[in-house]
Amino acid sequence: MTYDLKIERVLDAPPELVFDTIVDPAFADEIYNDVVEGWIVHHFEIDFRVGGTWRLDFGPRESSGSNDVVTSVFTEIDRPRRIVYDVTMFVADWGRTVEFTETMTFEDQDGKTLFTVVQGGFEDESLRDAFQGGTPDWVDSVGRVAEARAREGR
Repeated sequence: MTYDLKIERVLDAPPELVFDTIVDPAFADEIYNDVVEGWIVHHFEIDFRVGGTWRLDFGPRESSGSNDVVTSVFTEIDRPRRIVYDVTMFVADWGRTVEFTETMTFEDQDGKTLFTVVQGGFEDESLRDAFQGGTPDWVDSVGRVAEARAREGR
C-alpha cells in the first residue's frame, strides 16, 4: 500500500501562466524563499524536457549545515495541462532520502486555474503526513506569485 497527498487550489491566473511560473528559474526565489521561514533557494537548475532533471537545494538563509536537496526527473510534460516527475529528496533534518512521484495538473476554469498537486507513493502514512506541513505552503506560494504575475501582466 502507498499513501498519497492531494492539494487543490483555484488560482486567479490562466493555466499557461501558472505552469510557466513553476518552471521558470526567474521566479524560483519568489516561490521558494521563506516557504519555510528563514529558508532560501541556494541552487535551482532545470532541464525542462522528458528525461531532464530539476534540482533544487534549499535551506536556512545562514546555512551552517546540510540543505534539503530535491532532484526530480521529468516523466511527462504536457504544457499547459500536466507535469509529472519522479522525486528523490534528501531531507537534512531527517538525515534520509525520500522518494515519491509528483503530478501537477492545470485545469482552465474560465480564465482561472484549478491547480492540483498529487504526491504519491509514500511508504507510510506518517511520511505522507510530514509533507502536509510544507507542500500546501508551496502550493500557496506558487499561487501568490502566479496571481501577482497575472495582475501585473508579466
